[in-house]
Amino acid sequence: MKNIKSFESFSGAGSINESEGIHPAIYNKLIDFLKEDPDASFEDAKSHISSHVKGWKLSKDDFNEAKDLI
Repeated sequence: MKNIKSFESFSGAGSINESEGIHPAIYNKLIDFLKEDPDASFEDAKSHISSHVKGWKLSKDDFNEAKDLI
């Protein structure tokens, strides 16, 4: 029996996959923050999120997406 795909390409072995997008709980914190301060800058939001979730780096894209919803 012949393999159609190699094991490495099938299993993703040898590559690291990071999840994309913002975690829903962090996104909710961001939305709540922007509702309280709709004029907040990206730096304000980034500081707020990093003070609540150590090590999280808020992206400009996530900030802009949330800002558009407010």
